[in-house]
Amino acid sequence: MKIGKKLKEMKVKTIIKLILFIAIFGFLIWTVLSSDEPEQDLTSPSAPPVVEEEPPAEEVPGTPPPEEGPVVDIDEDELEEIEDLEYVFDETQQVIEGHEFLVSNDYYELYLKEENLSIVLRDKTTGALMYSTAEEPIGGNESWTNFMRSGIVMEYLVGTNIVVYQADMYSENPEKTITETTDGFTADIYYPSLEIGFTVAVTLTDRGITVDVPQESIVEEADRYKLSSLYVYPFLGHTLLGEREGYMMIPDGSGALIHLDDKNGKFRQPYSKMIYGENVGVDDPFVLSLFNRMNPFNDTENILMPVYGMVHTDTEIGFLGIIEEGQYSAKLEAYPNGAILPYNWITSKFIYRQVYNQPTSQESGTMVVRQRTRNNFDVKVHFQFVSGESADYMGLAKTYREYLLSENLFEPKEDAFHLRVDFLGAEIEDGLIFKKDVPMTTFQEAYDILMSIQSSGRDQLMSIYTGWQEKGPYGGLPIRQVKANSSLNGELSLSEFELALNEAAIDLYLEHDGLRINTEELKNTRLKVMRKFNKRRYEEEVYGNVYDTFNYLHPESSAKLLMDLQGEYLDQELQGVMLSGITHTLFSFSEGSREYDRITTKNTYQPIVESYNEQFNLVLDQPFSYLWDNTKAFVNAPMASSNYVFTDEDIPFLSLVLKGIMPMYSEYINFQANQDEFFLQLVEQGINPSFLITKEAPQALINTNSSWIYSSSYDRYEETINNYYDELSAVHEQVKGAQIDNYERSGKLTSVTYDNGMVVHVNYSDQALNVGAETIEPLSYKVVTNE
Repeated sequence: MKIGKKLKEMKVKTIIKLILFIAIFGFLIWTVLSSDEPEQDLTSPSAPPVVEEEPPAEEVPGTPPPEEGPVVDIDEDELEEIEDLEYVFDETQQVIEGHEFLVSNDYYELYLKEENLSIVLRDKTTGALMYSTAEEPIGGNESWTNFMRSGIVMEYLVGTNIVVYQADMYSENPEKTITETTDGFTADIYYPSLEIGFTVAVTLTDRGITVDVPQESIVEEADRYKLSSLYVYPFLGHTLLGEREGYMMIPDGSGALIHLDDKNGKFRQPYSKMIYGENVGVDDPFVLSLFNRMNPFNDTENILMPVYGMVHTDTEIGFLGIIEEGQYSAKLEAYPNGAILPYNWITSKFIYRQVYNQPTSQESGTMVVRQRTRNNFDVKVHFQFVSGESADYMGLAKTYREYLLSENLFEPKEDAFHLRVDFLGAEIEDGLIFKKDVPMTTFQEAYDILMSIQSSGRDQLMSIYTGWQEKGPYGGLPIRQVKANSSLNGELSLSEFELALNEAAIDLYLEHDGLRINTEELKNTRLKVMRKFNKRRYEEEVYGNVYDTFNYLHPESSAKLLMDLQGEYLDQELQGVMLSGITHTLFSFSEGSREYDRITTKNTYQPIVESYNEQFNLVLDQPFSYLWDNTKAFVNAPMASSNYVFTDEDIPFLSLVLKGIMPMYSEYINFQANQDEFFLQLVEQGINPSFLITKEAPQALINTNSSWIYSSSYDRYEETINNYYDELSAVHEQVKGAQIDNYERSGKLTSVTYDNGMVVHVNYSDQALNVGAETIEPLSYKVVTNE
């Protein structure tokens, strides 16, 4: 009886389980088959659609989903029907392509079309025009057509739907109230259906135009609709296919050009990058590694300056867009023709809110949510124009240099030549039970090497010492006390080492990473670790042999730690510091339920850098432009761009701006693939050379996080150091204190003219080249007087 009863109970339980299984399985199948998730669509200027958290119950306003299929699909007949625009007018006009004359000054005239806030600027000296919109755009769907015809374009979010919608000067029926001013106009823009509004002010200046969108003018009266991003005159200077001559300038690394020739549909993606580096607090960078825990890709270069440019060389007019406000939340976008549209155009995009992935469990599962708090900033962009012989990237560089100096954003530094010889002190590797130090260059050994160089008459030296702290450059993160690694002490302590170098007139800088924390070594600490908007810690993958990942310190922890250490540096009479990490990293972060934007991070970092600049002999590692006034020199200056496939030419825009007003030091010569070419670039750009040196052979680093150092022995580089010093110090002596006034390329020959009358000719070819009466030998250079 008991057995039979148990069998009946088992059958009932089995039936119930079977029913539940069928129900769950059926529900999953129904969910998959009935889902109608849109594919990623690149045919809209809005962000690509993503899965909705909770689809809105009722219909919402907004630009309808763009048409599918390739956007750039035009034929020859369509091109022939396009009315040719006039690009030069010798005299003032009352109307230009529907734009009415508005205001003028001694240099420029401004024309306005109120319908779409489109403007035309005319250079009064040359008569050249620059248009801000495409009047009869081709090659785009309705969404892109409205984008190309609008002077101002807004993107917005709807409720919990994280799809970005577009509102421009045509869609969403904006109400516009335009008021003329003595030097331009203001436009109050309001979208009644969205209950979003803002004010745009356009001012004609002696240099071009300035566009302002004050944050106090932004209204968001509905809970359902929120501002996502804003474009101001994104099509200013646009060109169609290869109809114009010229280029777009992007400040990627050292700088790069995208020519305005016909790309023949080769490129499908634009250049799109955050100014001042990626925002790891919101964005989720992902690199798939198939190479045994090694990153197969080189790191891309940052945008160090909030500028961009467009030049029309055929009519000799161009502009430099200088983002004065809003740069910490701005993205730079450059579209070569064929990337979505048949037009070349470049713009800044100001981001007020983003979406991000929010984990729904500890193990797996995410949902996409939107940023709760709007980023807090004004928008201000100066479009400063160049014309005539100045309508080239040299003219753009001089414009930015003059802006920095005239606005007192930068105090010129002493233009001194020093050869930089850096040292790696000690590293750390895994031992049988405990980690152990790997001493590479003791303080005494570093001193002896520098004295050896100086004794040969090469006395203008500087040195950055890394790995001086306990547990080395990676195990000792963050630096919590100014205490030297015991394996480096010997005949000289750290304080004695710096004192001895001071007596020899050699500046020593201790490398200090103020950004990172090694939580593997520092599991229990009161220091706060930065958390992204999704509340997770950001993890920086480094693929190291000892440590795989690092975290970022909360900005307040970085600032407090650095402030506390000031006294320790001073007590030990250590005057030289090289700050890194916080000098070229900005991010949004969360704390509890609050979200903080990158301006908060910048406002936390900047005062501590200023304090160190007042207290110490300070240099900064690849600093963003807002820190340039707080460093004695620019360390690890990029000499190339990221080399994207759609860039046509690298240019030394950074050097053209800073040479003569800021000493710059190169990245390490040890690791350059072509050292002959790199040397010529140093001559051309006026950048001081840098070497990373160790006393011990680099093979000792094979099991450390510094295993990337494969060539560093002083014996290997002694002769090279001497040669670089002799050559580059002699060039510097002839151009010392001078700024670059002109820069020309002719094939493999580059000529750099300084404002003191000296010219540096650099020949990158393997044949002798003539310029005027001068012959420049193959892979060589010559400094002459400009007669």
